[in-house]
Amino acid sequence: MQSLSIVGCGWLGLSLAEQLQSLGYAVRGCSRNPDTLAYLAQLGIPAFTLDIDEQLECDDLPGLLQAQVLFVNVPPGRSPSARPYAERMSMLAEAAWAHGIRRVVFVSSTAVYANGEQVDEQSALDESPRAAQMQEAEQVFVRRFGDGVTILRPAGLVGGERHPGRFLAGREGLPGAAAPVNLVHRDDVIGAVIRVLEAQAFGQVFNLSAPHHPSRGEFYPHAAKALGLEPPQFSDEPMAVKRVLGQRIVDQLGFSYRYPDPMTMPPLSA
Repeated sequence: MQSLSIVGCGWLGLSLAEQLQSLGYAVRGCSRNPDTLAYLAQLGIPAFTLDIDEQLECDDLPGLLQAQVLFVNVPPGRSPSARPYAERMSMLAEAAWAHGIRRVVFVSSTAVYANGEQVDEQSALDESPRAAQMQEAEQVFVRRFGDGVTILRPAGLVGGERHPGRFLAGREGLPGAAAPVNLVHRDDVIGAVIRVLEAQAFGQVFNLSAPHHPSRGEFYPHAAKALGLEPPQFSDEPMAVKRVLGQRIVDQLGFSYRYPDPMTMPPLSA
């Protein structure tokens, strides 16, 4: 069974750590949050303090990076004092390489793509600053790890306390009632990571997006009502379409989405 170091034990990484541990993987995790570190320790997962801001600071970097695979889920953030995102990821990539790690799973975003009716892994990339910083971070790991890195690009992430009913509740005059929704459940992202590890599918890029794409005007009122919140109101104003396809991981790795339809993702169907 492989050993993994998870950098970014937040909403996704912590749940991934728990799932991998239950499957017998040797897992290490890190965080800046004392409560998260305490919870990891309670689970019996070696926990380390890691900060990647102006420089990479860790209470035991060799201990954290004693693994075969590095899983990275660190969002760009908005701290004005932080170094550019790609530079921070470069510090992490170089440290991992120096400590013998040769395989990486890096979580990016479908925000890297330009709009389009059918957006897959070969589609045109967006040129906005937000998309560019994610693209630059991806390339940091590609340049260092080559075919040893797999990039996952999830659509909008939901699950657990991240309920889409809160996203637009109570708002009025929203554009894009007919535009498709691109979401993926946390359980499916975790399932995809596990499938990549099982198949040793490195050197790949995979979108993660539920196969069904209800319209914004259909989905968000439904999601708000599931929480007893005021449903959003949409205008007739259109918006650019981006329908993200997450089929490649299904075709190549035999992956199956546990929650293929956002309309029935838990707890929306309750």
